[in-house]
Amino acid sequence: MKKLLICALALLPVAAHAGKITMSNPDEQELKGGKRLCTYENSIYLFTYVTKGECKYTKTFNTEDNEK
Repeated sequence: MKKLLICALALLPVAAHAGKITMSNPDEQELKGGKRLCTYENSIYLFTYVTKGECKYTKTFNTEDNEK
């Protein structure tokens, strides 16, 4: 029982951040009207958004919003 409690306590910091991921170095595509399509992708997630400005180099996403 003691080992189980220690394992559970060790996972608490990970669980506190579950559901968010910070990604960097997006692919950028220029769209009509001066807008940009920003695509952040790894082996698990694919996130895209459209902006009027530049794509942010790093951006944090909610992993519950989108899975590849």
